[in-house]
Amino acid sequence: MQTHNEESLGWKWYGVKVLYKNLVSGKPNQEKIDENYNEHQIFEESILLIKAQSFDQAYELAEKEAKGREDSYTNVYDQLIEFKFIESLDAFELFEDEGLQSGTEVYSRFVHTSKEEKLNDFLTRYYPEVIEDDEEQIKRNFILRNQDFN
Repeated sequence: MQTHNEESLGWKWYGVKVLYKNLVSGKPNQEKIDENYNEHQIFEESILLIKAQSFDQAYELAEKEAKGREDSYTNVYDQLIEFKFIESLDAFELFEDEGLQSGTEVYSRFVHTSKEEKLNDFLTRYYPEVIEDDEEQIKRNFILRNQDFN
């Protein structure tokens, strides 16, 4: 909840979408390669909740926060992974900032496509990770995400 001082200064909540990339260095340990190993690039979109006085300040604060989350580690294949902030992609002002709670929309985006584009084609292009016709890829992404963050 905003304090009276923050309200009078025009502080608002923003959802800022930032992009990270996992930069992979080194050759994999051949003895550790398994069915989950692949050489795809991995990007991560993240939406950060930022309190700021303007869109410009929201971007600035989000970029500072995102850079602070950069990290590096050695993956299960003995390769160096550097989790790097790439750029801020978009920002969205939250209009329901009073008492943020479960279900509060923190980000929204409209995607314009042709009338002829089929739903499955749209999902494949913009959200390939949710396509279920490649069950092994989904399983692999789930396993790798859990290994990285748990």
